This record gives sequence, C-alpha cells and structure tokens, in this order.
Amino acid sequence: MNEQTTDRKNKAPAEVCVSEFGAVGDGCTDDTAALQLAMDSGAQRVVIPSGCYSIRRVLRPVAGQCVEINGVIKLADAERSPLARDVRSGDATVWVQDASGFQVGDTVSIHDDNLPIQGGGRKVRRERAGHATVVAIDGNALRLDRAALREFSPAANGLVARQNGAIWIRHSGVRVCGTGVLDGNWSNQLNAAPGFLDVDLSEVFEAASGITVRGESWIENVTIEGITIENFTLHGVSLNRAELSTVRNVTVRGVHDKSIKLWNCRDCRIAGNTCFDSIFEDGIMLHQIANPAEGCHRIFIEGNLCRNNPRFGIHVGDGHREIHLANNLCIENGLNLSIYAHHCTSTGDVASGTTDRLFLATVYRPNVLLAGRHLSVSNLSAHGTRFIGVEICGQEIQLSGGLVGTMQEPVSCDEPGAKRPALNEWGCGSGEFFVDGDCRIGVAVVPGLTGKGKVNTPAGIDISGLNICGCRVGLQIGAEAQRVETQNVRVTD
Repeated sequence: MNEQTTDRKNKAPAEVCVSEFGAVGDGCTDDTAALQLAMDSGAQRVVIPSGCYSIRRVLRPVAGQCVEINGVIKLADAERSPLARDVRSGDATVWVQDASGFQVGDTVSIHDDNLPIQGGGRKVRRERAGHATVVAIDGNALRLDRAALREFSPAANGLVARQNGAIWIRHSGVRVCGTGVLDGNWSNQLNAAPGFLDVDLSEVFEAASGITVRGESWIENVTIEGITIENFTLHGVSLNRAELSTVRNVTVRGVHDKSIKLWNCRDCRIAGNTCFDSIFEDGIMLHQIANPAEGCHRIFIEGNLCRNNPRFGIHVGDGHREIHLANNLCIENGLNLSIYAHHCTSTGDVASGTTDRLFLATVYRPNVLLAGRHLSVSNLSAHGTRFIGVEICGQEIQLSGGLVGTMQEPVSCDEPGAKRPALNEWGCGSGEFFVDGDCRIGVAVVPGLTGKGKVNTPAGIDISGLNICGCRVGLQIGAEAQRVETQNVRVTD
C-alpha cells in the first residue's frame, strides 16, 4: 500500500449515512449517485436507512466496506426504445427511435426475437441479449463500449433496454448486511438473460442479479447476511471466484433463475438461507463444470430451506469436489436434492414432496438423485409422492441410516423465512432411514445419466441401516449394477 492510499484510508470516515450524500429514499427519485458517493467515500460502514431507494445502475462497494441495508433498494423501471436501424456484426453504435431516457454510463442490453429461448421446456424468455455500457449519446444514436458479435433487427422486434443488477462486489472484505430488501422490480425490467455484446456468453451476472461477487482475480472474506433479495431477472446471489466467504440467513424469493449460485468458489459457507419460489429454476445451484479446475472446492451448505423451485432444490453438478451438505430442508421442488460431484457428504438432509411448477415437460423421477463418485450420505430423509425416493446411479457411494422417523405429519414451512425446526422436533434420532409416502420405488440402484450426459453404471454401492416404508417396491437393484452390498435394510408397508 503506497503513502497516498494509506492517507486516503486514514481520512475516510468510520460510518456514513446515504442521506448525507443526498439520498431521498422516496421510491421515485434516482438515488444511484448518492448511494455510490457514500460508498466511494471509503467509509468503513455505509448505512442505508428505512425508505425506498431507486437505482438505475449497479452499486459497487469498495474493499473492506460494510453496507448495512435497512431500507429497500429497488431497480428503477427499465428505460427501453425500439431499434431504428439494423445492428450489424461489428457495430458499436446503435440507433434507437428515442434515446431521451438513456444516460452516458447506463448499462443496456439489445434484444430481439431471433435470440434463443433460454433452457427450452416451458420457458418463454430469451438469453444472450447483447449487454454493453453507453459511452456517448448523439441524438438517437447510442455509442457502446463493445461492438456487436451478432445482428439485431427492428423487423424482429429489436429494442434496447437499460439492464442492471443491484450490488456488484469486486473487492475482498465487503460485508452486506441488515434487515432490508433488494427488489429487482422484475415485472418492469427487460425479460431476458444478458450476455456480453461482443462475446457468445449466455449470462452477465452483475447485469441482472441481486448481488454478484466477481472480480478480476479471487475475492475473499465476503459476507452477505440477513437481507431479503427478490424479483430479479437473473439470480439472487451469484458467487464467482470467491473464497473464505459466507452467505447466511438471507431470504431469496421470486428470482427468475437461481436463488444462490456458485461457480469456481472454495472454502465458502452457505448457511441458514431461505430460497423459494424461483420463477423457472433453482434454490441453491453449483453448476455443472466441464473443466474441474473451474469447479467449487470445500463448500459447506447447511441448514438451508429450499422450497417450491421448479427445477432443483439443491443441485451439486459435476466438476466440483468436497461439497458438504448438512441439515438442509428441500421441500416441493422439481428435484429436491441431486449430487453429481465427487467426494461429497450429505448428513441429515430432508427431501420432501414435489411441485406442479415444473418448467420441463416431464416430471423428475426421483426425490433424491445420487450420481457422483465417492459420496457419503447419512441421516437422509426422503418422502412424498415420487416414482423413486432415492435413485443411485453413481459409484462408490455409502448410504447409511441414523435418520429421522416416520413423520406422522408433513413438514410445515408455510411462513416464508419461518424458523427451521431442529431434527429432534420431528421425532428424529431413531437411527433409521425412511423413504415413505406414495412412492413406487423406495431406493433404486440403476444406470442413469451423469452430469456430462453419459450413461453411468452404478458400482461400489453400500446401503446399510435403512427403513423403507410405504413403497410398492422397497429396494430395486438393476442387473447392470456392480458390487452392491446391503445390510440391515428393513422394508415395511
């Protein structure tokens, strides 16, 4: 650290309130500049009090700063204008019918009906909208900081819309906390997943997510806690190349894609969060990674509630290692819990029920899917209406008892953010594993697809101490399965 930087840090106030920088908080005034000035002051703590603060650009805390949110930070309605001319490959200037609502510095996305539908299935929104920053405005011409890779056309209902997330953490030591809300104002935003204008990528996380952690290099010691994140076009929290960081006691609801997403992270903890009502996708997601070097390592996912998400409650994709799950409650998701990664553990996790909000045309077969290698799963409870309770298609998997009970009543979490009951409040601790309810097959050891789309033959499966009840078939072991051992497995009606 040079003398100039040290001097600047010493002069920074310990705490500031955004009202000192002109923030109004009436829900109408554009408070972007005031909030960013407060952060740029270098104060150790920036307080955002009660009120509704409208922003039109993503906010960027400085290194080591605590941002305490007790009010609502809401994305302003997105300015948009139809294209006036075709945008050709290589163009960095875009002509719109009316540029009066745009400002230099705005981040915008270009969209038309030729963009691909994101993910297929029942989805209707498109991805890879061309994202860039406005660097100059001349009449109705917007000059951008990137040149277009693909073409956009007025004939295909082409338009330009402002698109931004709420908070972008690019430095280490940042803490975002409080009792407030980040509101993505989803119904008044461009309904598209942004991708860089000059690169064929499907998502620019900071352009449409609640909080994005992503820098030029690894970012460490970031904490996000206590706040509510809702109604964003992309993700609630997106962690990228983060280490020694924590997301805890955060409520994420009604985002379009993933409530909490991790990519290329290590030694992070995701604990006590509530993730529910994703519009089309997931609660907690560790994406499938083709290159293991970009996978997550040593991630602890514990005590989270994931409910009513159309695709996954918790999904640990292929390419990750040493992911440890404990005491998570996954209820009424498309597929409640799935593990494709290697060298992972699951202890005391609960998977219950299904949802009719599936974005795919077909219903997921299992309640829990174990498709990775070297997995240790204990104290798991899987119950509810499914074709299969637990499907095992991975290799070197131990599935052992020590779990719950029969659950005389279904798990109830009707109130968003409700306190998660301790396991012993459900009558647990009997040393037994139960797969109960209207389920055709309790546990199935059968070939299945890996995260890379290849059929995997299960091998080295050790199942012990299970009670399986209320299933038409208790335990099914496919003829292709290799080295399957069972001990003390009890099947009852």
